[in-house]
Amino acid sequence: MAAKAVLITHGGNGPHDNDHASGILAKLGYQLDWCRPDQGDALPKIDESVATALIYGGGKPEDEKDWHTARYPWLHAEIAFAKECITNEIPTVGFCLGGQIIAHVLGATIGPHPQGMGEFGYYPLTSTEKGKGFFPDSFRVTQSHYHGFSAPRGATILASTEYFANQAFAYGKKTYGFQFHPECSLENFQRWQHENRALYGRPGAQTREEQDRLGRSSHETQAAWLDHFLTKLVGPSSSQRQPD
Repeated sequence: MAAKAVLITHGGNGPHDNDHASGILAKLGYQLDWCRPDQGDALPKIDESVATALIYGGGKPEDEKDWHTARYPWLHAEIAFAKECITNEIPTVGFCLGGQIIAHVLGATIGPHPQGMGEFGYYPLTSTEKGKGFFPDSFRVTQSHYHGFSAPRGATILASTEYFANQAFAYGKKTYGFQFHPECSLENFQRWQHENRALYGRPGAQTREEQDRLGRSSHETQAAWLDHFLTKLVGPSSSQRQPD
């Protein structure tokens, strides 16, 4: 049996149609194990069958205190799961809320931008000195958020944007958190343009016209980068490898 890729989603939408990350992992030969803890799904036990874990974005607590209470039991289950993955050196990646969950495990503070800024659209990423070479030059990334995280303890910050200083981090060689959405396809973002209408009125959000102008080229570049990143991180499943 192929090794499992545990894919954690939020918001009741189930598996992400056409998202780049799950397509890449399927192509690499992994069995996709979709979980929706906020809809009552139990998270799998960490054992030798789990090759990697991806935590997607979605609905989230409104402020920092909610990360430390019993108000969101699914959130605490995911935090414990992410911690166990990191401890067992399982390649673990978080997008948006998923990145915040991993950052929280590593001691970061999560919350809305102090000046109320948000990002909704396609924003240029600026690599840090330690992040140079990790991302392409002139790299625009998909954003849909108004929360962020402080620098996690022991992590290396890889990139920032104008409004959010901590956009990407690495913890060791197998754990990564991204505030942005490289997994998001153009089709998925077009759905968000209808679902996330409230973000259009937030300072920092792009207009629909800006998004439509930047969308296709941004998604194509991100998909190529994510393919390279995940392939390097997890490699092909043992079922895909050629015998020596």
